[in-house]
Amino acid sequence: MYKKFNNKLKFIFIAGIFLSALLSGTAAIAAQESDLVSLFSPPKVVVNSSYISPLVELFGDVSVGKNVFVASNTILRAEPETRLCIGNETNLQDNILFLALDNTPAPPTPCGARSSSTGERVSIAHQANIKNSSIGNFTFIGFRSRLNNVVLEDGAFVLHGATLSNVRIGKDRLVPIGAVITNQAQADALPLKTEANSEFQNEVLEVNEEFAEHYGELYEEEGFDLVTGASVAPKTSWNPNPVSPTLGENVRLDEFVRLVGDVRLGSNSVVGERTAIRADEGSPIIIGDNAEIEDRVTFHALKGTSIRIGKNLNTDDNIVFHGPLEVGDNLTIEDDAVLFRSKVGNNVTIGTGALVIDVTLRDGVQVPEGAVITTQEQADALM
Repeated sequence: MYKKFNNKLKFIFIAGIFLSALLSGTAAIAAQESDLVSLFSPPKVVVNSSYISPLVELFGDVSVGKNVFVASNTILRAEPETRLCIGNETNLQDNILFLALDNTPAPPTPCGARSSSTGERVSIAHQANIKNSSIGNFTFIGFRSRLNNVVLEDGAFVLHGATLSNVRIGKDRLVPIGAVITNQAQADALPLKTEANSEFQNEVLEVNEEFAEHYGELYEEEGFDLVTGASVAPKTSWNPNPVSPTLGENVRLDEFVRLVGDVRLGSNSVVGERTAIRADEGSPIIIGDNAEIEDRVTFHALKGTSIRIGKNLNTDDNIVFHGPLEVGDNLTIEDDAVLFRSKVGNNVTIGTGALVIDVTLRDGVQVPEGAVITTQEQADALM
């Protein structure tokens, strides 16, 4: 009897120790949780009649106007004591860097003493890089252009691959493809844009105003999954019956890849992180078997055009493929290149930083690093 009683006391004693430890642990966890501060806020994908892709990276004091469209994997970053302002009816395409940096010169604007800002009805094309700059109304900035401490006055038109620093580009001035403008004398000597340039700007704005509206509707009606990953395009005036991407066998998509609409990706292909293949405007986008596509590559096409690429595509990082575009088999294309409005044969190599626009490249051609190929005469001279 005594033994049973002693065992019972022993059990109660051990249970008490266990309960005390459990309560202490719970109290410790509660104390830890009381020290935590949530960084969560409701995701602002649709705000102010604007659409901000959930794949956008956003930090700091960022403000957007109405009917703005910001595409996937763009970075909007305002360092402490700086600000970003994006005006009404403006669009920022995939993989753009739009930055406000502290301790770096910047033109003072109503947005802030240290800021990057746009006016209204601005188009910033894929993979442009904007730092501490003031972008005026009805301006256009082309693929992979670089602006640092720049003022673009209203109507300015910056073409693809241009580099601008510490200058003011005057009203309605045209910056040519691949131009490097680093002093005011160069900026003042720039020609005026044409009526065709203005018409193109208006066409781009009309398309992206629909994107702001209809991507927002797609998100609100169908949710997060329909605006990330591989998904159907939104319904638009030119695409009333959108379809989903088609993937071949043994395809691998890395983190934050965005495939939209009538994308047809061949078997045994790999798509790297933060690459965007968007057939929401021009379609289809067809890429053959055995494609090796690296990080932050952008595929897109103008309305009424397409991209068709053969098998064995091999890319490096940060490349823009933009339709209208037809490419044969075995294309190798290196970092930071742009390929737009062109026809490319088989077994072609395009070097780092090259701009190939509005030309035909014959079979076996090698485009040198940093080359700017914009005329057929230049293309025909390549070896």
